[in-house]
Amino acid sequence: MGNRKCKVSIIIPNYNRKDHLERLLPSIADQTFDDYEVTIIDDCSADREAVKYIKTFIKAHDHMHLVENPENLGFVKTCNKGFRLANGEFICLLTNDTDVTRDFIVKNVRIMEADSSIGVLSCIISDEDGNIWSSGGRLDKGWREMNRQDDFEGIRPADFIPGTACFYRKEVFERVGLLNEYFVMYHEDVEFCLRVKHKTDYRVCMFSDKLVAHYIQSRGIWSKQKCYFLFRNLIFVLKQYSPKLIPEFLFSYLRVMAQFVLRSMLQRNPGYFLLTPYIIKGAVHGLIQKIPPPPATKRF
Repeated sequence: MGNRKCKVSIIIPNYNRKDHLERLLPSIADQTFDDYEVTIIDDCSADREAVKYIKTFIKAHDHMHLVENPENLGFVKTCNKGFRLANGEFICLLTNDTDVTRDFIVKNVRIMEADSSIGVLSCIISDEDGNIWSSGGRLDKGWREMNRQDDFEGIRPADFIPGTACFYRKEVFERVGLLNEYFVMYHEDVEFCLRVKHKTDYRVCMFSDKLVAHYIQSRGIWSKQKCYFLFRNLIFVLKQYSPKLIPEFLFSYLRVMAQFVLRSMLQRNPGYFLLTPYIIKGAVHGLIQKIPPPPATKRF
């Protein structure tokens, strides 16, 4: 890995999921752009076959490296570890449940080199069926329109974009710090983009090419952890950057709990009902807890 300078550093946090890696790694290795490095950070995967696959795959690719966490750090801390190791002028965070087209890197780099005002950039993200999963987010249109899934042409500004396949200028991290590790998982990418917009002159933008497929995990019953962090962290974001949306969100939150209870009754499955305490706990903690500052970029 060393300190070899390159144009782009790709950071891939990984936990288990060999099936995802078998799609992603060949696609990121087969790029038309050649001045890039790939650092895969495995977060102490229980599935050792996933780690074995990474080690086997990177043997044929000198620009790809594996870093193994000695213990499970969680998603956000693993991402930050990768950012600190990056040598590139541009840093791309790429989640392991994606695959990308051959021109993924070159098209992002061309846009960022052509417009120095863009600090954070992503293309439209599609799901595994080719439907638009994300085209960026806005806070000025109310709670219901925060996450956009529309088609458009060219480049447009956004309030936030998903960290699924996102390019950042290294200088952005130097200016505002890394992802906030207190978030643990969910909405840390939203908070980061809003922080960039509030603390710098850099723009957050989406462009209309569809270069990434996101293989969304099971749409079944949420985990307790997901319920807690999703609701807590979203309130953190709204409290800091758009407090006027909190009442609308809380109304929506009550509706979600009612839907969970109704599903439990109709399906005679207590699973949904048992999640409601974690939604309540997340919302309460989001309202009363203070958010500590994000870590600094020590290695940069």
